[in-house]
Amino acid sequence: MLLDAAVLTLIVGVLAGGRMNRLKDFDLRAPGLFIIAALAKIAVAILGSRGSQLAIAIGGPLNIASYLFLLLALLLNRHLWGMRIAAVGVLLNFLVIAANDGGMPVDRNLAVQAGNAHLIRLLDSPYYITHQPLTPATRLRPLADILKLPLLLPRPRFFAPGSIGDIIVTIGACWLILTAVGAFGLRAPARPGAGEDDPAAPDSARRDLPASGEAEDQER
Repeated sequence: MLLDAAVLTLIVGVLAGGRMNRLKDFDLRAPGLFIIAALAKIAVAILGSRGSQLAIAIGGPLNIASYLFLLLALLLNRHLWGMRIAAVGVLLNFLVIAANDGGMPVDRNLAVQAGNAHLIRLLDSPYYITHQPLTPATRLRPLADILKLPLLLPRPRFFAPGSIGDIIVTIGACWLILTAVGAFGLRAPARPGAGEDDPAAPDSARRDLPASGEAEDQER
């Protein structure tokens, strides 16, 4: 859902007056933390999909650690409203994952209805820690992947199992994209010193100082 929504939002943003070149001035802080979080999550997925014993030993803690790195990165970027919104969704997902030994519980029946054979196979594997089947013992069940979230392209259906947290993360990410490209007149804070010569910048974002001669006259 997130990838589909992000692509659609970027297209809409450009059509609504956004400009891709504004992304270079985007004030993203601590990008390394986002990369570390992604690499940790990828490592868990790879270990699980290959049936490695390491997945059982460290998969859960590593997946939890990836969310902690992500939450820290979002906290450091709280000056961006999209990051604040996304942080709420990530926190909800983190809570249910941490409460269930590092795996996101998934309603297996929804995966079957969606025709997601790949996810079903992973849910049935004891090595795949990233997701786990929903059971009566699942903690924080309302925060698990129990919702049918829409997809733009069928894989093979037009929906996939998702959580409340996924919805909030998607909203935050879409808002972030729109502000990053400047769609609908929205503008995200730029890096210090960036975008000063952008003619499309709103007057409120320009901090023009009086000329030196005018400044001297004012002092007199």
